[in-house]
Amino acid sequence: MIIKPINCPSRSAALLLLCLLPLPGHGQSVPDEQVWFGISLPPPFTPHVSPAAIGDRGPAPAVVPPGEESYDELAGARLADDLRQIVNFSRQSRLTQELGGDQLWGRVSGFASGEGVVRWGAEQLRAAGIEDVRLQHFDQQQGSSLWLPERWELRLLANAAFGTDSADVVLETAMALAPSEIPGGQLTAPIVYVGRGSPAELMHIDVRGKIALQQVTPQAHLVFERSRAVANAQDLIQRGAVAVINLVEQPGNERVRDFSNCGGPCFNLGGRDSWFLQQVMNAAATAGNFDQLQMRLSLQSRTHSNLSATNAIAVLPGSSSSETLVINAHADAWFDGAGDNGDGLAVLLALGRHFAKPQNQLRRTLVLVVSAGHHSSGLNGPRNAVRMNPNIFENALLIFNLEHVAQRNITPARFSFDDGYREFTADSGEAPIVAGISNRSPFLQELFTEGVARYGTNFVSSASTMASGEGGGYRSAGVPIVTTMQAPPLYHTSGEVLEVISVPGMERMARFMVYFVKALDIAAVNQIANTP
Repeated sequence: MIIKPINCPSRSAALLLLCLLPLPGHGQSVPDEQVWFGISLPPPFTPHVSPAAIGDRGPAPAVVPPGEESYDELAGARLADDLRQIVNFSRQSRLTQELGGDQLWGRVSGFASGEGVVRWGAEQLRAAGIEDVRLQHFDQQQGSSLWLPERWELRLLANAAFGTDSADVVLETAMALAPSEIPGGQLTAPIVYVGRGSPAELMHIDVRGKIALQQVTPQAHLVFERSRAVANAQDLIQRGAVAVINLVEQPGNERVRDFSNCGGPCFNLGGRDSWFLQQVMNAAATAGNFDQLQMRLSLQSRTHSNLSATNAIAVLPGSSSSETLVINAHADAWFDGAGDNGDGLAVLLALGRHFAKPQNQLRRTLVLVVSAGHHSSGLNGPRNAVRMNPNIFENALLIFNLEHVAQRNITPARFSFDDGYREFTADSGEAPIVAGISNRSPFLQELFTEGVARYGTNFVSSASTMASGEGGGYRSAGVPIVTTMQAPPLYHTSGEVLEVISVPGMERMARFMVYFVKALDIAAVNQIANTP
């Protein structure tokens, strides 16, 4: 791609920032110059479709060590069947519009989709031959509520100055963030670009009465951007901005559900829509009519309280010990949720089928938790599992949290030749998996090292004590927590679909988990607890 230089007006720091944004250059198809400065319009939003390029080369096959050939319940094809069933609960929630509309969907605790997938998981564990499978209901914590957007729109308003045939552009990947409210449901205001929203960039930018657009470039998933992006959004609102739009450099055109508590109306915008908007701002700055760019935001939302949810607890008694090993996978998700946490739940069900076989009975008691999760405020599955099952957790030696473990590795690949947007593509492996061990046990860390050599699981090489996600809800149990978790760019987005999950990756993880659990079963307590 050739980058065209632009003449930057010196009268405005806000416009100077735009000089950092690339314009399309030679060798690209040129659309009608009478429409939006001749800039290609963004593609429409399409649900249930990968935003990244998924080619014909699939992930590397799973490794089956000698002696494990008969473990059919761990085969990738079997796990893929379960994953399709899990994702279908999400897709049905979009069709039924259970959350208020079809712009947001998922397996949401407190709603039929969340209840349905947990009950289905319990049925799978019973069908595997586990006799003690409990459905445990709990209510939303008093004083908690769940804010959900029902209908919203982010509209870039047309002006003849941008091309005589220009029409309004609805940026379909806009995602309203909790707990945004717009008095009267709609606002119209000029826009201002603030770069990354740092104090140095804001020194000479007046955001008062304007919609501030800040750039967010994730390093892996958006968890790592929350503190900066949210703090900057709050600062922009305090400076007088009427709303904040996060231009999120994510793959393709997808909805991104992360960040909250911006201090005012706040929306994320997907990669392709953000790219189009950047080019429009550059062109308007060059033409000298940037101050005519305006957006119209609309939003209808609802706050839910007095919800309830369900955990499924499956207990496989040990042959000679009441000591328990607990494995958790949360069932709830935003959007299709194939990676967070469809793949982890599919692996957990495979473990249930394996250890339910009489020949695979453990010495210690194994407890599998299909958790209602942690996405719905006041409905924390792990905390309620500990509260409602004192005998299990008083005897627990370790809690293992399986959380998004088999997404394919997706990275920026190149600049395309049509409009300069940087595409993303999947390679032949899975995204790196952090292995968090809260008590730093050398014995447990060595098992992960063995997993890399024995199964090819892509565990991060450095040690970690992370116990985030579902793991955090188990801290009250007071035992070591082990968490496996990826940090891919599709986390909490509409692009987390079936095609971006590695079927061999799920099998790798399932086989490793069987190996890990069997090693725990015969380990000394002090090895697990990391005590003398």
